[in-house]
Amino acid sequence: MVNILQYREIYKKDISGAFLFYGYERLLMDNAIEYVKKKYVSRGMETFNLSLYDGNNLTEDKLMSSCETLPVMNDKRVIFVKGANAFSESVTKEFYKFLDNIGEFLILVFLDEDNKIDKTKTFYKYFSKNNRAIEFPKLSGKDIFNFIEGYLVRKGFDISKSDISYLSLKSGYDSKNLDMTLYDLKNELDKMLVLSEVKKIDREVIDRSMTQNADSNIFNFLDALCNKNTEKSLMEFKKLHLLNEPIERIFSMIVRQVRLLIMYGDLKSNGYKDVQAMNYMGIKQYEYSKISKFSHNFDLKFLYQFYEKLLNIDEYFKTTQLSKYILLEMLIVEFTK
Repeated sequence: MVNILQYREIYKKDISGAFLFYGYERLLMDNAIEYVKKKYVSRGMETFNLSLYDGNNLTEDKLMSSCETLPVMNDKRVIFVKGANAFSESVTKEFYKFLDNIGEFLILVFLDEDNKIDKTKTFYKYFSKNNRAIEFPKLSGKDIFNFIEGYLVRKGFDISKSDISYLSLKSGYDSKNLDMTLYDLKNELDKMLVLSEVKKIDREVIDRSMTQNADSNIFNFLDALCNKNTEKSLMEFKKLHLLNEPIERIFSMIVRQVRLLIMYGDLKSNGYKDVQAMNYMGIKQYEYSKISKFSHNFDLKFLYQFYEKLLNIDEYFKTTQLSKYILLEMLIVEFTK
């Protein structure tokens, strides 16, 4: 049976012993880490009672020795081991016996910051069996609503309930298809605080902030597309769609990118030097260097054929019963395969 201790329990009761912190939401984990530090280690006594180790180059013997060191003028001693996944690869049976008997004065926390811990292996199963595996999951429903409201209120800003729902939906955090964390959402909220001229976040501010984000997402999408990364291309496309970016604008950016790739290929095959080609294409050095790199991923003949299909896409839109969204998805898959 899998036993997962809810992360909120950390804040509700005194803890001791060994724990595994893991999960999708690094922000929640970082908050819990700071809470444990402040609650159990007296200010000014960190040198004696707080230790941080890197599991990538930590031995069992060194960690066990540290665990046996008593706290100084404090009830607890706290040890954090980051890189728990790496450390877990070389753990012996004796180490688990040691964990079973560590003193009440110790709080030992293994941190799986990248959420890579293998749940089929003994290390995870040990903590799960003992109800000491603490997951920091992606929030949903009421929890994400409370996160947004709480963060803005602490910053001194008001927001209506309906606008919280609108912001949550438009951010894409709830989407299972998007790799968005609370840190990402926090950054979005911070941008809105800067944009707002009064102490209130409304839909106008939300839309202005998200429109700016769509611009950066366009470049992420084009990078994934030209790197022939199908999964990431589709993910970034969905992000843009959730930000209400018009399909027509996304399509026009694809057309422009393919046209630039063709121009670069033709110019270089005809002996143009980089400065000449860049000036002829009418783009800046940064974009030119990207096009130059991306060009290695495509055959010029394929680009011409694909470009011809793009030029006829308006006719596809008019004659097919498929939605523009699905058509664009199909084009993305074809371009990146």
